[in-house]
Amino acid sequence: MAVNMDDVIKGIFLLILAVAGNFVAETLGCKTQKLLSENMYAKHLVILLILYFAIGFTNTDKPLHPFDTLKMAAGIYVLFVLFTKMDLRFTLIVFTMLSFTYINSTFIKYYQEVTPDETETIDLLKKIQKMMYVSMTGLILVGFALYYRKQYNEYYKTWSVNKFIFGVNKCKSMV
Repeated sequence: MAVNMDDVIKGIFLLILAVAGNFVAETLGCKTQKLLSENMYAKHLVILLILYFAIGFTNTDKPLHPFDTLKMAAGIYVLFVLFTKMDLRFTLIVFTMLSFTYINSTFIKYYQEVTPDETETIDLLKKIQKMMYVSMTGLILVGFALYYRKQYNEYYKTWSVNKFIFGVNKCKSMV
């Protein structure tokens, strides 16, 4: 299974838009609103389903086997959860890098289709892209580890990995 990182980036952006689109959740039925506002597991299931859909929707290569799509969705989901468990500084840096990576992928696609003979430029952009993927993954892991330690130290008496990973309905800083 070859992973097209451009499709992954598009899927992540679609997920972020979907999460940001949560402000229209009031258009759903009352029981669905209640479930999605009170049950963190239901929210995470919706995120996983959005990713599965987004990968299939944005896939520009030949169709993936549904299990490969599910594996990719699960991998992105894990990175998304780690991404959401970083302090604001790391989150902003990674989001900026993610944006730059998407823009860079559009340049690569443009050069490949319009001026394919500019192999040096294309190769340089692809090298930058790979470095960005590795850097983002590293920053997400470091940011997650630092935030985990900070939160554990703050809440060690009532610590719950489950609550840390899946979240709570109301953040302490938002009450």
